[in-house]
Amino acid sequence: MNNLDLLRSVPIFARLETDQLRLLSASLGTCTHARGATIFHQGSSGDVLHLIVRGQVRIYTTSQLGQELSVKIFRDGDFFGELALLDGQPRSASAVAMRPTTTLTLHRDAFRQAIGTMPDIAVTVLEELSARLRHTNIYIEYLASQSAPQRVVRTLLDLADQHGVSERGATRIDLHLTQDDLASLAGTTRETVNRVLSGLRDQGLIQVERGRLSMLNLPELTRSFELGA
Repeated sequence: MNNLDLLRSVPIFARLETDQLRLLSASLGTCTHARGATIFHQGSSGDVLHLIVRGQVRIYTTSQLGQELSVKIFRDGDFFGELALLDGQPRSASAVAMRPTTTLTLHRDAFRQAIGTMPDIAVTVLEELSARLRHTNIYIEYLASQSAPQRVVRTLLDLADQHGVSERGATRIDLHLTQDDLASLAGTTRETVNRVLSGLRDQGLIQVERGRLSMLNLPELTRSFELGA
């Protein structure tokens, strides 16, 4: 698949005409990242927007005490790293490849030119930034107001909603996740995640098979969350 076809598959460029896509594709580069590779660090200078062709990327922040808190997981068709390109400030978070990942890269000058000359891109980026801001506000609220077990269950429900695939009456989370990943997303410890997952598995609400999580009974899992896990 060439850059033109790849751009067509990325939501923020889906509205563009072929001539616009062709002009933009000339400015793109390609990067490959091994599993576990850091794509950029929090606090580093940012001059590249990444568009995921295939793979999985975790965005996380690191506190002054060194604790990681995952903000979002992105996959095929998603983009990340746009804030530093818009405001010229250092990266507000780090990005790491959770599995072998290929990204298209667009540098700041080309990105700003595209925003200025192709209004559809600007509109789509603003819509996506608004959605991400809403997600961040909700995320901060539930981190502050819910117990650690509740946060784990809420994380599972959110992942099932965003990345769930129906499979034999269950909902499989179509991501490669470790318990450390879940702990970082839920703002808790691996031990808490292990305890909550074990309890949910014993209740027949989830299944863990080959590192993949499946929700066997989403309504009951939702009820478990509402009752405080």
